[in-house]
Amino acid sequence: MFAAFFLCAGFAFVNYFLIYFALLLLFSTIISLPFFALKMNVEELKVHRELDKEKVFRDDFLHVKVIIENTGRHNFDFLEIRDYYNPQLFRLILGENFISTRIGAKGTIKFSYILEPKVRGEYPLGPLSLTIKDRLGFNSTERIVPDSVTDILVYPPYDDIKRIEILGSKRSLQLNYGTQRSKQKGTGSEFYGMRKYVFGDQFRLIDWKSSVRQQKLIVKEHETERDITVMILVDTSNTMAGGAIENTKFEYAIRACMLLTKVSLTRRDNVGVFTFSDRKNLHFLKPNRGDDHFYTVLDFIARIKPQGKSKMVESIDHFIKRFQKRSLIFLISDLEGNSKEVIEGIKKLIPFNHTVIIINPFSPWFEIHEMDLSSTDKALAEAISEEMMEHVLIIKQDIQKMGMNLITCGPDDILNQVLANYMEAKKKGKAY
Repeated sequence: MFAAFFLCAGFAFVNYFLIYFALLLLFSTIISLPFFALKMNVEELKVHRELDKEKVFRDDFLHVKVIIENTGRHNFDFLEIRDYYNPQLFRLILGENFISTRIGAKGTIKFSYILEPKVRGEYPLGPLSLTIKDRLGFNSTERIVPDSVTDILVYPPYDDIKRIEILGSKRSLQLNYGTQRSKQKGTGSEFYGMRKYVFGDQFRLIDWKSSVRQQKLIVKEHETERDITVMILVDTSNTMAGGAIENTKFEYAIRACMLLTKVSLTRRDNVGVFTFSDRKNLHFLKPNRGDDHFYTVLDFIARIKPQGKSKMVESIDHFIKRFQKRSLIFLISDLEGNSKEVIEGIKKLIPFNHTVIIINPFSPWFEIHEMDLSSTDKALAEAISEEMMEHVLIIKQDIQKMGMNLITCGPDDILNQVLANYMEAKKKGKAY
């Protein structure tokens, strides 16, 4: 490049010195190229990345270490290694993601840096880029290190999970929502009431003290809290990505899914998850229970991204082929599809006698949340909001005729709405 510059300058200014200098540079570059290629064997350099973890919570730290090994007998006088990452997804906290150095024969060099994930999801880190130059800088070669892309799984913020664990505790639920339990007479451990003995009752259920006092046989009954299956259906179509990158409708839907999972598992319910958009983006997690299942759900939803167009009919068809058991269904969707198709899809759930609660994150409330809008933008936002609300109300009227409930909510109340509707369903003994 310099040779061409000096050559053009020499002819332009009729300066023979510049012309000779340019030809010398050009000749040196051409002559040195075979020697550079022979001596600087890129294959002698082994570069790889080490991570302290490949699963990390959002707002946690990821320590990245890059190791360069020279397995050959030649020195590399100028070497640049760069480890690429997406600055929209990761924030550089400490160190640098590149190094310019030299490495001797059989030598090893390491450098490291720390990233902070900004967005939940599964994202690539890398690739690694390797650039080698000769001592005078006449020749250089660059290549991408093969197989140097690592997938990082980013969970939602750990603070969210801690809050969910607090909310999910039985004591917290009782303090905030009252002791709302679905009670059924049975052989549980909690007292339900007393009644007169009837033929066929087990003798071990007789309360002898009360029987002596009342001069007739009295049976003590206990209660059990009935377990149910909770299925969480999350719309993952591209319209759910509306809003700020860290607080989209989809991110709130994921947080609602986490909250509902934790609370349901705490109350000994089975929980399953189904995410949907179009035929290529249908994912089903079988219902299960137990503390470990919460992290199974967390791992499952962390990999899901909003993509594809919403195909409600196809999605519900797929769901009912995988699962028919009567359950409490939470469908979280912005409902931004053809209203007839949305209604037709939801209608397919009726024959299975599910209890269906539809949580509708209302797009305008999310997309203008915490935004400082001008008066013109506010007027436009209000017009869009009215049009969207009419669309939702059309769907809501048909949904209510089916005996289902549709709740429209914004970022400030979506989590409370999910929790309150779950507790209300448990209190009324729905989906049993």
